[in-house]
Amino acid sequence: MSKFFKNMSYDRALEKALWYCSFQERCVFDVENRLRAWNVKREDWDKIIDLLLEQNYLNEKRYIEAFVRGKFVIKRWGKIKIVAELYQKKISGKIVSEAVENEINDDDYQEAIVQLIDKKKKLLNEDDPHKLKEKLYLYLLSKGYESDLILKFL
Repeated sequence: MSKFFKNMSYDRALEKALWYCSFQERCVFDVENRLRAWNVKREDWDKIIDLLLEQNYLNEKRYIEAFVRGKFVIKRWGKIKIVAELYQKKISGKIVSEAVENEINDDDYQEAIVQLIDKKKKLLNEDDPHKLKEKLYLYLLSKGYESDLILKFL
């Protein structure tokens, strides 16, 4: 993507960054990747990001809450996968663990595990109960659920 842009000016990059952050929650990592793709000078990055934070276009707490809610409700990810994905975006710490605890209700979490098990069972053509259990276990692990909870519901 970077081959399409030649050292974008500060004003143009700021305009594009404001638009980029206005229609969806973003984190600093996402904006940095976009600035890199636009070939914005490195010394302009901090000014642009500071302005976005100051004008509340970027808000890490708001981003984390939306991310956690979205990945759990829409993609049915478990807590482990959500935290790992945020870590890849260079976001970690107390605010992440608080958001995971606040945004994901324990009853909904357990219900999601049961629903995923039922849905996956219908898709698997496995006669051997041990192999079926193993496949379900690995599937739920890949979705980011805790092994003790998976075993509890299997």
